[in-house]
Amino acid sequence: MNIRRLFQAIRGQYRFSAGGLTFKEKLALALPGPASTIGSVIIHNALMKFYIDIIGIDPVYTGWIYFIYNIWNAINDPLLGVFVDRFKFRPKRGKYVYLMRVTAPIMIISTFAMLFSSPSWDDWVIFLVLLLELFIFDTAYTIYSVSYQSYFLVAAPTKEERIDVEVIRSYIGNALGFLGTIVPTLLLVGNGNRALVIPVMSAVIGVNAIMYFIALRGLKEKLSMYSELPVAQPTKGQILQVWKDSFIILKSKEFLTYLLYNVTARGAMGYYFTPFLFFMDHVIRSSGVQATLADVIPGIFVLIILPVIGSYIKKFGSKAIVITSYIPAFIGFSSLLFITTPLQAIFSYLFIYLSLYMSGTAAVSINGALIDDNEQKTGVRKTGLYNGLFALFATTITSVQSIIFTNIISYYGYDGAAAIQSESAVLGIRIGAGVVPLLLGIIGFIPLLLFPINKKREQQLSEFNAALRRNDEDKHIK
Repeated sequence: MNIRRLFQAIRGQYRFSAGGLTFKEKLALALPGPASTIGSVIIHNALMKFYIDIIGIDPVYTGWIYFIYNIWNAINDPLLGVFVDRFKFRPKRGKYVYLMRVTAPIMIISTFAMLFSSPSWDDWVIFLVLLLELFIFDTAYTIYSVSYQSYFLVAAPTKEERIDVEVIRSYIGNALGFLGTIVPTLLLVGNGNRALVIPVMSAVIGVNAIMYFIALRGLKEKLSMYSELPVAQPTKGQILQVWKDSFIILKSKEFLTYLLYNVTARGAMGYYFTPFLFFMDHVIRSSGVQATLADVIPGIFVLIILPVIGSYIKKFGSKAIVITSYIPAFIGFSSLLFITTPLQAIFSYLFIYLSLYMSGTAAVSINGALIDDNEQKTGVRKTGLYNGLFALFATTITSVQSIIFTNIISYYGYDGAAAIQSESAVLGIRIGAGVVPLLLGIIGFIPLLLFPINKKREQQLSEFNAALRRNDEDKHIK
């Protein structure tokens, strides 16, 4: 796919693949996902450095904050997933869209509140206040995310449509995510104006609120969307049934192998941005503009070729593309052990971004296939329970990434108040940013090879799901 066809797609003149959804419908279906991007980007990418460098909390505290936060995330995900699965549709209220509209304001308010911890507070007070705010945000975010994922998988039943929506979602999500990442790269790296951080981040959160309004106001639900959707119904032995359903998922080879890959390789590679901030600030010693360019230029390049990635996933299968993504990942992360200039950093992160987008786009199809596979085997669709169980293990284990990184840089002597770090601290940042993802990537390659959903099986599940729910006379999105 060339650039001309890419822009045709953006204008709606090029339909990515034949099927039941038009480009306009795919665009409407894509919007609610990126709407939740900004808050997540701020929390996972900007907040740690903001609290270490501006609020002044000890780096070890932030590592444990994120660890406990992710434990809470893991605990509530299965419970809230089951809640969403069993939440009844009502004609005047709806189901998934209603839950998204209720939780969006909670996420906005709690994210805004995180900006106002005071440097004069004791570390333990900052610790408790931020943790409470993160708990509130995550509860709302989990309900929103599970509801959106469930809505998305019903409205886009085929592998091809899901990949198409993900490509659109990536364009919009990166445009919005840029607003969240420009704050730390411009204002928290080098000699950026720290005084502008809170006003700028407040403005970004305001844009996020507008995006939620635009994304959710046009979504509609009909009972016909769920008329062919077999979901678990409340029973007297509800808890026992949830345990039985969970055991069926947990013992499957599909779930276990993909989970092991995610908690090792994907988790370590995905936790790249916080180390990136420290790397650009103290290893490369770049300005805020240079750090922003090292983030933006690779992102733009990958977005240009993203439709090609989507086409290759359709052609060769998701598993093959994830395996291939290891090549640029190895080049990018290994180079972080040696590079010294901003220009070199651009090339390093170009390879890292390419790997992340290859595996991330393929993951949309894989996640859908796993849920379709379980439905085909059990006769019941359990999107919320599946996502909750996956998060229970994946989030808990991958949350260790923040502890690993913060403890490594603390052990090697990182000083948040120092303008120039010691050689030992610089080495610690290189190890946390480059060596750790490489080692965990090697470990995660083994379960990836054993993952049983290949191209043929993926296509079978896509056809199964489309045959079950495709109804061209009743569009899901208007």
